[in-house]
Amino acid sequence: MPADAVSEQWASGEGWRLLAASVRGTAHLRAGSDCQDAALVRLVVSGQGDPAVLLAASDGAGSAEHSQEGSALVCRAVLRELERLSADPGFDPAALDAAALLSGLRTELEQYAEERGYHLRELACTLLAGLVLPRAAWWVQVGDGAIVFEDAAGLHLHVWPDNGEYANQTYFVTDAPAKHLHAALCTGEIRRAALLTDGLQDLALSSASRAPHAPFFDPVFRALEQAGEGWAATLPEGLRQFLDSAAVNARTSDDKTLVLACRTLDAFKVEPEDDLLLIEVAHDQVAQDEAAQTNMTQEGA
Repeated sequence: MPADAVSEQWASGEGWRLLAASVRGTAHLRAGSDCQDAALVRLVVSGQGDPAVLLAASDGAGSAEHSQEGSALVCRAVLRELERLSADPGFDPAALDAAALLSGLRTELEQYAEERGYHLRELACTLLAGLVLPRAAWWVQVGDGAIVFEDAAGLHLHVWPDNGEYANQTYFVTDAPAKHLHAALCTGEIRRAALLTDGLQDLALSSASRAPHAPFFDPVFRALEQAGEGWAATLPEGLRQFLDSAAVNARTSDDKTLVLACRTLDAFKVEPEDDLLLIEVAHDQVAQDEAAQTNMTQEGA
């Protein structure tokens, strides 16, 4: 029986909490196919002795036979390279080279494909990744999905999902032109960050304002920030249940991945048994959004 993707689900320390989940979409469940998303989180110490938050997510192309292998490989490879680079005592995030990173990922995919007799296109997948340091963050994206982060000024979107000219089209690590490689360095203190694959785009982003939909993000961020010390025993499964809930599945049949990173807020911690309450708030908000969308459709009919 095909299983949902398994990721390094959580990490904690150095003033940060990280959480990730990937859940198979209902369309893939009906087809008996695997979850083609992947996600990884990692918390390391940089060469300067500062905490370095590493985040990655990838969505395998539905038309590519081994794309779930491609997405898993890309997540592992991008975090390994960012960890290696940031471990240098002279590391400067402004010097990160997105084109070189993408070239290295393609080389790994090519080697993996050659060893197994695959065509490179069979490993096609998107890329969402980030490196967050105390006073800067670097983001890189190929294809659809989204990278959202929050600083003192509020929520920001790294780049609008990079879809192609036609519906359900996007760009992949295996063959994306240079102009579809989106990287940026943000300076200042990042308080929260999230990566999400395209299965969550319609819930998490506002197409009218082309910006993050705050009512989606606030409850899940707060759930992670405010959870008690036993949060790692409950929140990973709670996040998976949220992503696989009827309210979310009513809006999307695709695989869904959500990666979260939050600075810890000791003053707002709650008891462990309350950890899932704000996940329920997020579930209720998605249900409200679905009802509102249904009403708008009926009124416009």
